[in-house]
Amino acid sequence: MRIEACHHQAILRHLRLLGHPGFGVTELRIFRPQSQAAYADSGQAVVKLASEAPENALGIYIGIQPRPLELFDKAPNRWMPALKKPDSNCACDADIEYITAFYFDIDVISDPRRKGHPASDKELQESREAADCFMRENSLAKTATLACSGNGCSIIIPIVPLPIDSGDIADKLRELCHQMAMCIQDRFAGVKVDPVYNLSRVMRLMGTLNCKGSPLPDRPHRRAHFLTEPLFKQSMELHFRLKNIEIQTEASEHTFSHDTTLCDNHKIEDCEFIRWCRNFPLDVTEPLWFAMVTNLSRLSNGETLAHEISQLDLFRYDYQETQRLIERVQHKGYSPTTCKTIGSYGFKCPRYGVCRVHAPMYITRLFSI
Repeated sequence: MRIEACHHQAILRHLRLLGHPGFGVTELRIFRPQSQAAYADSGQAVVKLASEAPENALGIYIGIQPRPLELFDKAPNRWMPALKKPDSNCACDADIEYITAFYFDIDVISDPRRKGHPASDKELQESREAADCFMRENSLAKTATLACSGNGCSIIIPIVPLPIDSGDIADKLRELCHQMAMCIQDRFAGVKVDPVYNLSRVMRLMGTLNCKGSPLPDRPHRRAHFLTEPLFKQSMELHFRLKNIEIQTEASEHTFSHDTTLCDNHKIEDCEFIRWCRNFPLDVTEPLWFAMVTNLSRLSNGETLAHEISQLDLFRYDYQETQRLIERVQHKGYSPTTCKTIGSYGFKCPRYGVCRVHAPMYITRLFSI
């Protein structure tokens, strides 16, 4: 595949954005016409492999998460035919050791796309509008990079690397990605948001041609490229949210719906965490603010209270941003952040272990604590 020197920088920036160096090697894949795999141990190796890809390749893909070093010998800095199990030389979910980035793929679903044609300029614009909305709703302006895959929009968010040291990390990633995607899924007709939570998933390599589909005059093949300047700052907020998110079940969603006949909402002011948020607004980090809103929003007067406490921070308070989060919590079934998770965010409750509730909102129940 033809990779000109002017596209090398895009490839290197893509690799830096995904945060692989220091956490493993990078997997590259070609799916058609012949499935191939390669592992690269440096940015220059990725550029070299992209340049050496067959001319008839329909596209080059890069693993979103780094691959463990032991896979390198299966295709060391060179393309090899992709093998099936049990001799597979392609990474699977069980191989992944670190999560270094989040990735969301946004595409327009139309009749021409279903028939195998590339996206039109209008469809690309629609996917861009949905991606911009996604970034606003999830407060990602400072950490997310927007790219064009050739047929849609990609959102890449580097995070402080999280080791996969327990079996529930994959479930937590799926839960959080779905929660983030739900905020716009029903807002744009014909637009599909793919919350990419599979640990071994791949994405289109920036700077390379997307030759997928039969081109038409108004639906040409395009080169994958960045739409916004890449932001390399790793998100600590998403790191903590992923690490501490609770997996929701159908039963728990009913548990969290409030019933004002059983609550005394004035009791929320007895919670040490809520009092601390009120008294020290400048010390409330974004994860702690998120935790506060998830606990207040379900109360009968919680929306007003969430704004009242949030606006005590005169420097960061934004009405629209706060209201969007409140509505997401109310309508999308977010769990109230637990006291244990709040502690992991940095607030050390003096009553932790003594208080009989496991999340601040439950202090409003009419029983003695």
